[in-house]
Amino acid sequence: MTSRLRPFITSVFTGRRLQNIKRGLHEMKRRVSGRSHQVVYFHQIDDPYSHLLVQALARVQSSYDIDLQLRIVPPPADDAAPERTALEDYSRRDAAAIAPFYDLQFDDPGNQPTAEICQLAERALVATGNKVSAAAEIGAALWSGDSQTLSKLPLVSDTLAAEQQETGRREREALGHYLGGTLYYAGEWYWGVDRLPYLEERLIQAGLQRSGHRQVVKFQSRPAFMSKPAQRRLTLEFYPSIRSPYSYISMPETLDLPDHYPVDLIVRPVLPMVMRDLPVPAVKGRYIMRDTKREADRLGMPFGHIFDPVGDPVRRCYSLFAMADEAGKGGELLLAFCKMAWSEGIDVGSDQGIKLVVERAGLDWSAASEVLDNTDWEGPMEENRVQMMASGLWGVPSYRLLDDKGREVFSCWGRDRIWLLAHEIQKALV
Repeated sequence: MTSRLRPFITSVFTGRRLQNIKRGLHEMKRRVSGRSHQVVYFHQIDDPYSHLLVQALARVQSSYDIDLQLRIVPPPADDAAPERTALEDYSRRDAAAIAPFYDLQFDDPGNQPTAEICQLAERALVATGNKVSAAAEIGAALWSGDSQTLSKLPLVSDTLAAEQQETGRREREALGHYLGGTLYYAGEWYWGVDRLPYLEERLIQAGLQRSGHRQVVKFQSRPAFMSKPAQRRLTLEFYPSIRSPYSYISMPETLDLPDHYPVDLIVRPVLPMVMRDLPVPAVKGRYIMRDTKREADRLGMPFGHIFDPVGDPVRRCYSLFAMADEAGKGGELLLAFCKMAWSEGIDVGSDQGIKLVVERAGLDWSAASEVLDNTDWEGPMEENRVQMMASGLWGVPSYRLLDDKGREVFSCWGRDRIWLLAHEIQKALV
């Protein structure tokens, strides 16, 4: 009974109706209390994405009639960042890559700031009263390693700075999040510059945009391909997990890329994190579901009627991947599985469910049933994981772009970077 009810429950949890009810209640409480429209920003001092976002927020603050409050927070807990070093290294590289597209500044220094300079920066920021404009300037000094400039600024005590960070951590936890570089407004969360457009759209709908001001950040899109025919082809490796909702919503656009760009797509699935004994805390899982839903809505993809495929459903699908890939339908198999699991609430691990997956992918069930439940896939999937992590990637979906000699020219993580991947394809062909 529980498994039958779960898809219905998840559809309610991620649905627009519940969202609108919550928004209405928050607005009613705000009006009754007489409060202004408050946006709370949780700033992690040594997080590149926080540094990008706080630069954009200086513009947001002048563009909207809001009360923007900054809180200092520590990095996420270990269970929310199981590959911390990889996360830090990738975040710097990624932030440097996307900054120019948003007219922001970030140069990867090649390593994380020291604990000492981070402490200086936090003490300086608290001394300003946690001003957003000050955070951008202090961040610039921090990431350039300019401890001399920071030490000359007014500073509070280490104790007071630590107290404010702990207060910020507790507030973030109480409101239901775990990352730095996040914004909270009336019951909903927005991470980084990638999700800032959602907040801005909501502020515009509420009539809070000041006269003469435009939306600060808009969603990035992939460029139109250059008119000249390419002289060579590239290889694009795609690393999804069929238990990842982000992988699901990335699949249609990813599978479509070879129709628009000179790339040969190789699909390299990996085992889900929880099936590799990497934890996914409940607070992280809840945010991912809600975030995937709004992204799916923006992309026009169905999502929310969910049957969690963790465990045997994943194993059964992966046991068919080699056969499907040999027939040129590996991506189609994974997409059919994900669509049924993440938007139709079908038990894709049952014999009936996996049969339907096979048929929707355009494959022969009698041939598939001959290889179903083999374990030959385990070695190749582990090899995929090792290769992905060797490129400094650990999450899904991930991408590796290779030149015509098999050398990596670019790698990235997340559906949010498909637009950047398209830019890098063009760059590699010039």
